[in-house]
Order: sequence, then C-alpha cells, then structure tokens
Amino acid sequence: MSAPQAEPPEKTNAERAYRRIRDDIVAGALSPSEKMKIEMLRGRYGFGAAPLREALARLSGDHLVELQGQRGFIVAPISAKDAEEIGDLRKLLEVEALRQSIPAGDVAWEERLITTYHRLERLERDKNPSEADLYQWEVRNTEFHDATVAACTSGWLLRMRQHMYRQHERYRRFSRKNTARERDIHDEHRALFDAAMERDVDEAIRIISSHVQRTTDTVIAGM
Repeated sequence: MSAPQAEPPEKTNAERAYRRIRDDIVAGALSPSEKMKIEMLRGRYGFGAAPLREALARLSGDHLVELQGQRGFIVAPISAKDAEEIGDLRKLLEVEALRQSIPAGDVAWEERLITTYHRLERLERDKNPSEADLYQWEVRNTEFHDATVAACTSGWLLRMRQHMYRQHERYRRFSRKNTARERDIHDEHRALFDAAMERDVDEAIRIISSHVQRTTDTVIAGM
C-alpha cells in the first residue's frame, strides 16, 4: 500500500525555510505577486541568504514562486483561469486515487479514515470557530482527504495529487477571505466518508467530483 507519508523531519535550514515559506504562500500570509526579497525574508524568517535562495529555487519548481529574470523572485500570481485548470486537474487526480484506494483499503486504512473523519467532524460541528479552530480545520481537512486515498497503489499518482491539492488549497484559502460560507461542508465530508467506508467507489467518485468542483466554483466567484 503506497500511503502518503508524513513529511520527513526538517534536517537543514533550507528545508525549514522551504516549508515555512511554502505554508505561508498556501495560507495567503504571503500575497500573490508579492516580491520575495532576500532581506525581507531574512527579517521575517530568521534564516541566512543561502538557505533562503535554496528554498526559493525549490518553491519555483513547485510553481508557488516565480523567478522574474534579474528582478528576483515573486509569489506566484493567481488567476481565475489557473484556478479552473488546477481545480480540473485536482479532480482528475483525486478521482483516480480514490478509484484505486477504496478497493485496496485494509483495516489500517479504515482505522485511519475513521480517526481523521471524526477529528474533522468535531471541528465542523462548531458554529462559531475561532482563528485557532480554523487553522486546525485546515489541518484536519487535509488529513481526512489524504486518508481517503491512502491505499492508492501508485506512488506517482499520490505525489501528483498532493501537488495539485496544495495548489488548489492555496486558491481555496484565498477565496475564503472574499466569499461567504454558503455550503454545508460537513454534509459533503460525511457523504464521502460513508461512501468510502461502504466501498462504494462510484458514489465516492461522484461525491469528490462535486466537492472539488464546488470549491473551484467558489474560488472563481471570489476572484
């Protein structure tokens, strides 16, 4: 079973810088098209110039940062066109990963799915979440979606799916600042959980396709 693994421990300053900057870009703490000057990053994160440049090079490979010739790096811009393409690609990869994962899931897969779902459910029942709760929701949401595809047998598919998930998450978090919450996300997650536990591949695919598309539509509306 090729379950997505937790990220390895941070062993170097370059790795630490990469993850902190990446997470801030995805979360929207660093704005689209914002200049990524080394001095600014040193003051913000406390790392030296060499690990920061290494981190920026990796982030450029992730398409979260862009190199603009002699002008240096900027946070990757966003657009409605990119949001649509990213949403479509995430949907394709999520569907195929689920198609492989659900029939291959064993007892450990079921236990992981149950655990991550119930952790997410507890947060989603809170009608007045705090900022800390919202941060925890992002973590639990990712853990749940990762659990659904954890039994997928293709390592390459999981890596590509994780990359597109992060890109899609960046757009979703950006749109959350600009749109009212009108969906009952908990019902969507519950339906996906039930279908996965019942090993109903067709229903799970229908649900995840609708779930991702609704997110993409909300992102585009928010832009």
